[in-house]
Amino acid sequence: MRSAAIICALAAFVESSLSDDTPKPLSIPASQYFEGNDGPWSTFDLRVGTPEQYVRVLVSTASPQTMVVYSEGGCQTSVFPSAPQDCPVSRGKLFNFNQSSTWKDLGIYGINGDGVGLEANLGYSQTVEFGLDKLGLGLNGPSLENQVVAAFANPAPFYLGVLGLNNQPVNLTTLGNSSAPTLIQTLKDQKKIPSVSWSYTAGAKYRLKTVYGQLIFSGYDTSRFRENSVSFTMAEDVTRDLVVSLQSISYSGSTSATILKTPIDIYIDSTDPNLWLPDEAVDAFEQAFGLTLDSASGLYLINDTHHNDLLNSNAEVTFRLSDVKSGGDTVAITLPYQAFDLQEEPPLVTTNSSYFPLKRANSSAQYTLGRVFLQEAYLSADYERKVFNVSACVWNEGADENIVAITSKDDPADPASSGDPSPSSSGSKKKLGGGAITGIVIGAVAAVLLAIGLAFCILRKRRKWLSQGFAKTITTPEPDESVLKGPVFNSGTQSSATATNSSPFSAADMAAVPRSTAEYSRSGADTPARTVTNEGSAAGGSTVELDGRDTLVRPNTELDGTEIRPVAKNPGVYELPGTEVAGGEQNRDFVRDGTPSSRAGSSPSNDSRDGTDYSPHGTYVSTLGTTWERDENQRGNHELVSPTTPRHGHGHGPRAF
Repeated sequence: MRSAAIICALAAFVESSLSDDTPKPLSIPASQYFEGNDGPWSTFDLRVGTPEQYVRVLVSTASPQTMVVYSEGGCQTSVFPSAPQDCPVSRGKLFNFNQSSTWKDLGIYGINGDGVGLEANLGYSQTVEFGLDKLGLGLNGPSLENQVVAAFANPAPFYLGVLGLNNQPVNLTTLGNSSAPTLIQTLKDQKKIPSVSWSYTAGAKYRLKTVYGQLIFSGYDTSRFRENSVSFTMAEDVTRDLVVSLQSISYSGSTSATILKTPIDIYIDSTDPNLWLPDEAVDAFEQAFGLTLDSASGLYLINDTHHNDLLNSNAEVTFRLSDVKSGGDTVAITLPYQAFDLQEEPPLVTTNSSYFPLKRANSSAQYTLGRVFLQEAYLSADYERKVFNVSACVWNEGADENIVAITSKDDPADPASSGDPSPSSSGSKKKLGGGAITGIVIGAVAAVLLAIGLAFCILRKRRKWLSQGFAKTITTPEPDESVLKGPVFNSGTQSSATATNSSPFSAADMAAVPRSTAEYSRSGADTPARTVTNEGSAAGGSTVELDGRDTLVRPNTELDGTEIRPVAKNPGVYELPGTEVAGGEQNRDFVRDGTPSSRAGSSPSNDSRDGTDYSPHGTYVSTLGTTWERDENQRGNHELVSPTTPRHGHGHGPRAF
């Protein structure tokens, strides 16, 4: 348990070191539902109030507030006479603000007035109950306090609720003399996203095995669109800001035709499902697709026979967009007929019918590319830089999501503070993903654990060796005092012959000598005599040796008084291998009582091979540089004696040579 806790702590520390606090793009998953009475359309989950109530809504690129279907009236026959049996489900579930403890009522007002406000130009009219409440994005996304929520009951013009993406603050001056920030601005202010921007595509049920919509705050998914070089500038009208220049519309199928020849400025808005076009374009659409307007519903209804013919025609419509009406860079968005193959349900019609989402605009203020267009278009909007991008969707089954952040223009790390959110010009930066950070964390923890384990094994093995005696601590031996102090010359009472074999004064003899300061000297041929004194000896004028003798050390004499005379030649001196020393003619040595003294060397064999005298009386040298001599007093026993070897049988102590 303790090891697991340590590993978890290490992993958390490494991950926190590698990761940063920079806000990331926020992707809101689609609900996995296609619904609506004029679709089908891909919806998104929301959590509203306290406790949370779950609803499903569409995305509105134009609305500044979030709108939900009110439970009291949303499915009542007094409000919705033709409500289906599954009305609450078909309308994306209902919200009851009376059951929310965090609801702050602001009053009942209309969504627009005097031709201004949400979809006022398209003739929308809707009364709603405004309030502030807690709002959560998706099933598990962030939750925000005091968000503007509008509850409505009528099934038209809104059958489902909407999630507003427009950044224009909700102005409640005429609705109760108050205002509130938008959802996306609150996300940015609370550092839940890096910038005031979003990307959206409506999804397409007819593509592949059903492709759901996508909504990302402060980012875009490169796997969902084809890159282009067109950058669009937002219009000054904040209620109609995503305006593009529609240079042309062309049709291809059984025949080919140009549907729109004169360029127009047109607004992109996902709130409404239709294409709102000038008379010229509507007439061309009617002719190309054989459309007939139903006077009762005001819709282009299509019967089953015509519907099947259109499906088999492989007809396509291409919209060519630019930021300018003529010339400039353009982007083409192509919609197959399946994109226009929608279903209308009550209360707009008495029975379910196929319809073509086309509307005749009364003025240029109504020119709109609605939700149907965004099935094949990917829209990204950056409110901080006042730019947006429109790209053609791509349909690659199984493609991995690749979300890129749209950074804030105020971000000092952003090298391009005035770009658009397209991949070619946005100031976005890729950072380590969660998988990469996790991999690095696992690798780092594994390396640390491996190092700890290796060190533990080595220490454990070493302790085992020491306990079994395979490894022992090496200690420095105590030095021999005689080695530290050098030889001490001490004269004895023996004869000169015996004295020559005396051993030097060793550490064992120090106990017999008074431990006081001593001065040791050895005189040379031309050096004045110096005495070896013992300051702790008996008083008197004489100098006392260490053995108690009153003796002076005279030049060229041994301690016992024997005179040492130089000789011209010493033929008995040999090197270590027994070879005669070169230049022996010039070698001088000292003899004791006429007997040649030895030099450093090795003891030769008694076998005479070169005529050299190897008699038992000759002198030999120690391999340690100490003179070795025969003991003349050992009768018939020519013993080779080391100067440090005590004499046996004489009763004398060690002698210094």
